Amino acid sequence: MQVSEEFDQCRKQAFALALRLLNNQDDALEVVQTSIEKGLNHPGAPTLDHAEFKPWLFTVVRNKSIDILRRKKRLPHVEHEEYHTQAPQSTEPDRSLQQLQLKETIEQALEQLNMQQKEIILLRDYHNFSYADIAKILGIAKGSVMSRLHRARMALREILVNKGVSLGGQQ
Repeated sequence: MQVSEEFDQCRKQAFALALRLLNNQDDALEVVQTSIEKGLNHPGAPTLDHAEFKPWLFTVVRNKSIDILRRKKRLPHVEHEEYHTQAPQSTEPDRSLQQLQLKETIEQALEQLNMQQKEIILLRDYHNFSYADIAKILGIAKGSVMSRLHRARMALREILVNKGVSLGGQQ
């Protein structure tokens, strides 16, 4: 993959994170654009082809998103289906419907988590960052990443169980 393709993928993922955190497409676009500008103009920023660029960019996107949320002091909800993960496709219509319903239930459950829980799950499970990269992005110790992620997953699990979702044979 060329640097421009990698950068484009990174930009799309950063936008998806900002959109999930802000629930507003215009704000997410602004955050990503200003974050990329900062990355290109900031003397301390890693270069686009450096392995540290993506975690650095996500740190900036996260911080700018938090700034906007603090300024607005509210979390408006807008539908952003096109940026949700795609449910696996199945040739069986009933199975496809079940997968789509489960995906929607998980999306709704994610929205019920607090900001700290939501962002750590998004970084690890949706964007596949390593614990070390998440620690850099959030500015916390690697051990804290693991414990916060565990607590966030347990909170998500509780929400899903309360919605009647069967997890691993448990109701």
